[in-house]
Amino acid sequence: MAGNGKVFISHSHEDTARCAPLLAALEAWGVDYWFDTQGLGAGQQLTERIQREITQRDVFLRVCTAATQRSFWMNLEANAFRGLQAEDRRHRRGDKRLLINLILDGDYSREPFDNATLFIDAASRPRAVWLAELGRALDVTAPTRARVSRRSVLGYTAAAAVTLSSTAAAGALFLDYRSRTEATAAAAATAKHAPGKVVWKIDQASGKKDVPAAPVVAAGKLYVMNGYTLTAYDLASVAHGKPRQLWQKQFSPKFTFVVPDVEGSVVFAAVDWSLYALRASDGSTLWTSELPKSDTGTINSTPLLVGNTIYLLSEKGNLYAFDAKGGAPLWTDPIELAPHLLDTASGPVVDESSLYIGSYDHHLYTVSAKDGSPLWNVLTHGKIISTPAVVNGVVYFGSGDNYIYALHAHDGSVKWKYLTGDDVQSSPAVVDGVVYIASNDGYLYALDADTGSPYWRAPVGDLDESTGIIDNKGPVTCRPAISGDAVCVIDTLFNIVRAYTRHDGSARWTFKSKSYANVDPIAADGLILFGSGDQTLYAFGA
Repeated sequence: MAGNGKVFISHSHEDTARCAPLLAALEAWGVDYWFDTQGLGAGQQLTERIQREITQRDVFLRVCTAATQRSFWMNLEANAFRGLQAEDRRHRRGDKRLLINLILDGDYSREPFDNATLFIDAASRPRAVWLAELGRALDVTAPTRARVSRRSVLGYTAAAAVTLSSTAAAGALFLDYRSRTEATAAAAATAKHAPGKVVWKIDQASGKKDVPAAPVVAAGKLYVMNGYTLTAYDLASVAHGKPRQLWQKQFSPKFTFVVPDVEGSVVFAAVDWSLYALRASDGSTLWTSELPKSDTGTINSTPLLVGNTIYLLSEKGNLYAFDAKGGAPLWTDPIELAPHLLDTASGPVVDESSLYIGSYDHHLYTVSAKDGSPLWNVLTHGKIISTPAVVNGVVYFGSGDNYIYALHAHDGSVKWKYLTGDDVQSSPAVVDGVVYIASNDGYLYALDADTGSPYWRAPVGDLDESTGIIDNKGPVTCRPAISGDAVCVIDTLFNIVRAYTRHDGSARWTFKSKSYANVDPIAADGLILFGSGDQTLYAFGA
């Protein structure tokens, strides 16, 4: 029996009546359990009584239905219990606490922490079978006198009929993340740089305070854009605490700049409404082009080169294609509604024949990469500022409707979608069959790219283990950076860079920037690079 064998039942009050067979079984078995039928009002925290019951009971039985994801209180209760489990592990108290997921209907969507819990399917199997499995998990054998600790159970008594079976299928466990990735502890042990340690930094990388420099790495070279200059560095030659500078290109910005793109021997940079093609070897200009005068906005996305075409988005919501050889405009598509000034725009992504981009009007649009003609679009229930990722014929992105989506690229049909607790502004990173993406509910998620099943979720903030509440959490709009066994994101409210271990989501290291940090972190040769509003570009060991 796990710990003291006392059970806390976490359930949505929509499902109170459905718990009758469970409660009857527990009473017949003489299990000491807590089952609360008094709902809490909006804006409240867990009462002291509930927190005390969770603390004093070593078995957390979670009743899982379609209503589970809608239950704020169930999330708080589960986080509180998981915090107690974490505290036990830190103090080497063993695995005395047990979390059991009892699935009552097939519409339940698995939660990220389910992979570390016992999973009992009561939706597709006879009652006798799943009750027998639950009885074994609780180590109960024969009915004894009931020892019930609860406020009320709506009249359910030990007189209810319970039939037990002597045989049942073993409880299933959720997916093993490490079987789908090459990132292992051995890989981490052979890392070039100590995790969380500054390997080098470039002071005054940004031309203005609170405006982070935007780095990109290609072919062993680092290119740092700050609007006023684009500077190239040799990553293989680090001396005096920073890489050796190769060249620098001057600009005269009025409003904006974006992260550059490097393809082969050419660097594509954008400042205000101008697009530049520069030689990667020395920064000299190959050609320049501009948005048409009818578009009064600036360039709002990184120039994206695919084949001989450059794609970009303007501030006014127009999608453009330019010829990469000379900068001539090829086509224009007014794909988006004009964004709010405080919003970050989704950027375009292209596969062999199609371009995908999110919209403020709640759509994901797909157009022909050749001429911009529309192919298909999908309506979500929130604005899409997440820049999609396209991998193996599947489009991944997040939406303001709280879902993470995976769509079939050929027609936009849904492959899977996963519900989080808040809007998803982060862009996904898809590596080794795993989707890494953050939600504004305060968690970073690792989901199976093929099925959407969760491997883990990790708090992007400070988890209060006594209440399950995440403090000091802010929105995450970046794309996670993946380097070896590390995945890294930036909290853009509190300016904290957070790194996690890929195989289990455990905290790896954190760094609090002195000022605004809103540019995507990038991975390069065992490093995590990011620009800070303190005008410094940092390189940390991943």
